[in-house]
This record gives sequence, C-alpha cells and structure tokens, in this order.
Amino acid sequence: MSAAGAPEYDPDAEFVYDYQTLRIGGLTFVAVIMILSVLLLASNKIRQCGKPRVSVLISDNGIQR
Repeated sequence: MSAAGAPEYDPDAEFVYDYQTLRIGGLTFVAVIMILSVLLLASNKIRQCGKPRVSVLISDNGIQR
C-alpha cells in the first residue's frame, strides 16, 4: 500500500501468456518462410532450365570458353 492508503497499481498483475496464439503465429511464420525458400530455389532452377551451361576449359595459353 502507498502512503495515502490506496493499493499500488501493478500493470502486470493480470498478464497471462496466450500460448495457443503464440504457437499458431510461430508455426504460420515458419510455414511462410519455408514456402518462400522453396519457391526461391525452384524459380532459380526454372529460370536456368533452358539455358545451356557454359563449360570452362583451362588450357596452356589461358582460359577458353
């Protein structure tokens, strides 16, 4: 109690973690990151699918393509 006789206000007294919402939010975040990473890897392979690869041969007089 304070000097005036009124109880002190504690803003954290009724704070309770909502673990279900926290869990769902975390799983959603992980799912979005995984989907984006798979799309990024797949798009890189799709973009290079029709292009011929350049082979680099090293000879005595330098690099030839």
